Amino acid sequence: MSKKKNFLLVFFVFFLVNSEAKQITNKVIVSIDNSIITELDINKEINFLKFINKDQVTISPELLKKEIINSLINRKIKDIETKYFKIEVSEKEIENNLYNYLETMKINKEILNSFYNQKEVEENYLKNIIEIDIKWSKLIKQMYESRLNVNLTEVNKELEKEQKNAADDEKLKKKLIIDEQNKLLNKFSATHLDKSKKKYLIKFL
Repeated sequence: MSKKKNFLLVFFVFFLVNSEAKQITNKVIVSIDNSIITELDINKEINFLKFINKDQVTISPELLKKEIINSLINRKIKDIETKYFKIEVSEKEIENNLYNYLETMKINKEILNSFYNQKEVEENYLKNIIEIDIKWSKLIKQMYESRLNVNLTEVNKELEKEQKNAADDEKLKKKLIIDEQNKLLNKFSATHLDKSKKKYLIKFL
């Protein structure tokens, strides 16, 4: 066989293998009305989760994949819903939350960008996740703000346990009220997400 034919054969095999890999990677796993979740989306999320948790993911690959798919479905629903209700947040708010998240996780932007480059993940991956979460929180707060009735009797009981001075009591009371409101918001968020899921056709392919 001539060198030229040999080169063409090698090139064809290489192209074929890569094409097949690409098809597997881009295989649609779930459709949500007009949106889709692909194998590529799942792989990106798995890599990101392992990166954030410093590879300390102990559950089985099958269970991890199942949880990732559910997480991606939830995120898609939140994105669709917040767009439907035209929820907007400022760039500054997103950047502040991104900064705080990275500080909490003890990750700097250089390390984050290095991960993006190594795993071929778009550079705004985390930023997009944070934006959706902020918009969803804003939507839930707008919808359920009138129902954030905190049991002040329970709050006062907690204050009595602490027995601090008046100034500290006032600060603690505000904190306890906010904590209780956040608990209610989390419940409303879970309930509203379940309701929202029923509005869309979710198909596992």
